[in-house]
Amino acid sequence: MPRFTFALSAVVGIGVSACGAGDGGTGYGSPVAGTPTPTPTTTGGTATLTVENFLNWCSVAINGGSASTDATVTASVAAGTVATIVATPASSSFQIGPEPWFGVDQNGGAAADGTDVGSGPSESSTATVTMTQTGAPQCVSVCCQEPGNGPVPCPTTNPCL
Repeated sequence: MPRFTFALSAVVGIGVSACGAGDGGTGYGSPVAGTPTPTPTTTGGTATLTVENFLNWCSVAINGGSASTDATVTASVAAGTVATIVATPASSSFQIGPEPWFGVDQNGGAAADGTDVGSGPSESSTATVTMTQTGAPQCVSVCCQEPGNGPVPCPTTNPCL
């Protein structure tokens, strides 16, 4: 019995030391000791806005910039401003999905309709996102789909998370 108790104590002791010690006491996944933590500000700088474009089926423009059908569209946006994102179907094979936006100001970041104009392949959908902090990247997503929402439907959860 004493050997079992000693072995159990050794295993528990090693497990505990591997989970917290040696990182400066700041916890798992924390920056290395001595690494400064950036302090976000709300004005006077920029942050990166990333738009995840579901299967590249939308053409996405941020703040009137050039539209892109890339899977990830990014732009530097001034902190404390509202960015406007416009999505249109990438081709006549697609249409704006139902509640195509996630992470935008509309509907508190949950699935949102945006402001739609037109229908089918000529439809556009506009959404906004408030860029709250300098250096704090923000991600939103948009979905265009095949007509009839199939065979691949738009996501029902935020792809940015």
